[in-house]
Amino acid sequence: MQRMLNALSVSLLLGKICFSLHFSMVLHGITIGFAILILIYHQLTTLVSLFPWNDTSKYTKREIIAEAGSNGLLMGAGVLCLLLPNKGFCHFYPLFYYPFLFTGEISQWRLPYFSDKFSKMRLGDDFDIRFARTIKLFKTQNGKQLPDANYILLHLLTLITLILVFVDRVHV
Repeated sequence: MQRMLNALSVSLLLGKICFSLHFSMVLHGITIGFAILILIYHQLTTLVSLFPWNDTSKYTKREIIAEAGSNGLLMGAGVLCLLLPNKGFCHFYPLFYYPFLFTGEISQWRLPYFSDKFSKMRLGDDFDIRFARTIKLFKTQNGKQLPDANYILLHLLTLITLILVFVDRVHV
């Protein structure tokens, strides 16, 4: 009877370990997938005009190349760090980069909507010229800047990737 209980305990322990390993592998794969998705989505919407989803016609070639190059390099480093062994720089870069990216997106697009002072400060940056004709999901209120649908999707992808990175890195 004791042998059967020991065998059952070992079997349950092995099952738990296998489930945990399977969960870790699936979670890591989903995290990598979202990091790649955000990279591809950002590059596509920066380099290709998908009007009225985005309006790249208001940017110079230099601005487009700088945006695609800098973000491609930083996002690509995030993907690479998720693909390489989870040690040292590769462990910590995604933990710092994705919150930094999300904070930048929020300060650039959300603060002007919620803060009158911040919105008025940003009105001189050609917002209306660059984004007036793109698809919006919400109505503009009191002349405040409003992120278009393209950026709302980008923010959601970034937030999901950020959460997945933290769960993936903490779970390991």
